Amino acid sequence: MPRWVRLADGVSVFLVGVFLLALFGGGWRIDLGPVHVSLRSAVRLGSWAAVLIVARHVAFVHPALPSRVLAWWRGASWVAHVPLAARFFVATRIPPIVIGLLAVAAIGLGPEIRFKMPFDNPWLNLPARWDAGWYSDIAAIGYRWNYDPGVGQNVVFFPAFPMTARVVSRVLHMSPLYACWLVALAAFAWAMPLFVRLARVSLDEKTALASAWLLATYPFAVYFSAPYSESLFLLATTGAFLAAHEKRFIHAAAWGLLAGLTRPNGWLLALPLLLLTVPTYNGNPWKWLAALRIDMRCDRRAWLRRLLMIVAPVVGVLLYTWYLHLQFGDGFAWLRGQAAWGRSYRGLEVLILDRVRYVLDYGLVWYVLDLPFDAMNFGAILFALALVVPIARRLGLAYGVLVAIIVLPPVLVGGTMSIGRMTSVLFPLFMWLAAVLTPEQRTAVIAAFAAGQGLAATLFFTWRPLF
Repeated sequence: MPRWVRLADGVSVFLVGVFLLALFGGGWRIDLGPVHVSLRSAVRLGSWAAVLIVARHVAFVHPALPSRVLAWWRGASWVAHVPLAARFFVATRIPPIVIGLLAVAAIGLGPEIRFKMPFDNPWLNLPARWDAGWYSDIAAIGYRWNYDPGVGQNVVFFPAFPMTARVVSRVLHMSPLYACWLVALAAFAWAMPLFVRLARVSLDEKTALASAWLLATYPFAVYFSAPYSESLFLLATTGAFLAAHEKRFIHAAAWGLLAGLTRPNGWLLALPLLLLTVPTYNGNPWKWLAALRIDMRCDRRAWLRRLLMIVAPVVGVLLYTWYLHLQFGDGFAWLRGQAAWGRSYRGLEVLILDRVRYVLDYGLVWYVLDLPFDAMNFGAILFALALVVPIARRLGLAYGVLVAIIVLPPVLVGGTMSIGRMTSVLFPLFMWLAAVLTPEQRTAVIAAFAAGQGLAATLFFTWRPLF
């Protein structure tokens, strides 16, 4: 088919989708400084779609757009992965929620409730925990910034997750909080089959499945059962890695763009994607550079697509920065706002030495008893950083670099704060762990992880500061 036909069909499908959003969800308006983008008129959007579809079929009749959409639906690979996604969802996402419900009933809420509860029923308020309040606030009313970096504000939370929830909330006419929850749970279900496919690139079938179970039962994977952006970021990173391995660079660019719009450190995904594109390093840098030059000469179009994939995560963070500049005149408000959370450079050596001194002075038992949440997150730091080199050796440099760039920057500026949940998205950890353990050991570790996630769910849903 001519490219213009494929382009026209793609635009037509997009316009029909926007038409349905405007029809059932009321559409939306985005203000970018002096520029106002409004997509509220369902009649106008439907008219544009109809005109384009008719013009396309007058000029190029066969195959018709409906038959193409139907053929895509029937042949879509994701249909075959629904049972696998359902198994992971039911076995690993529902139990933490049930544990949370029981913990609220049996233990009660902790003293650090920081947001007004949206419902009178404490069980309906279950997803309203910690950062979920920020995300649902953005989904409901958008971004705000009063130019005071010392006060916590929602501009530090990137837009992909809450804006997706906003669309879901309007289309389904549901609470923004529950829309965030639905998006997070759906993103996790989507991510798991992609992760299994990605793990099969380096591991056999059973080991690949074991690595997925390790990830899904990891204690800090409790955040995949909460209205948090971890699920969406996991989906974006696994999708980008898988598409890069399969040389579907445009798809990888789309996933990379999503990662850059989901988390402040999402743009760092550009580095491991770069490492996935170049020829394998064989120990001789001159031969490697020669192979790289030859590869670039042989297929320049492929290299342009690779370049697009590499820069896409950076484009994501630049788009959000540009939006904040147009909206508030401060493009880096998302970075300045981190000060309200106490994030400032501390250094890795300070982090480690402080805890070593505490253990030497009072003993390991008292460190865990006095600072249990710090101990849990510090354990996650040690778990991730200790495996950077082994992962790079076994799975490839890109995988080790991904772990390092996701963990080190927040550790250097925030210490142990929220590191546990950041490690939950680091799929290379669980691929390596599954690869080095025997089947019996994998079963034991999965059981231990699941027990730890039960504890994490109890702490999180009863408003204990798990971070």
